[in-house]
Amino acid sequence: MSEEYTKAHIVGVYESKENTIIPYYIVLVKGETWDNEVLPISIGGFEAVSINDALEGYTPQRPMTHDLIVNILNELDVEVEKITIDALINNIYTATIVLKEVRNGKVIRHHIDARPSDSIAIALRTKAPIYVSESLRKYAVNEDDLILPE
Repeated sequence: MSEEYTKAHIVGVYESKENTIIPYYIVLVKGETWDNEVLPISIGGFEAVSINDALEGYTPQRPMTHDLIVNILNELDVEVEKITIDALINNIYTATIVLKEVRNGKVIRHHIDARPSDSIAIALRTKAPIYVSESLRKYAVNEDDLILPE
């Protein structure tokens, strides 16, 4: 990574209180070096449920999409080394899932372009570290200014 990243954690997932026809959700990402700032990322309902389930340690009776992806990676002996939330391009956040496998004694890394919501859901399930680009800090908001449900 030539760009600077900071380790991050997920504060939570919240339903937006904006009056829209289709409800949407916000996942709050907090960089460890960001004082009281959090990065709000808009996500869909399915992804919100998936991230929230992972945060709460809930495992469904049958695998959902992100569980299935993790099961496939485990079966192939491929590790999620980390995920990175990289940029905001045309009002869309980008992320990368970094996969690591050992093939014939050689470590091979794969960098997979992904949505932050999918990356986060997978990272939480695999306990992989989450990193956020320092360049995104300018889009962060003060956590104390947010009105979050109890």
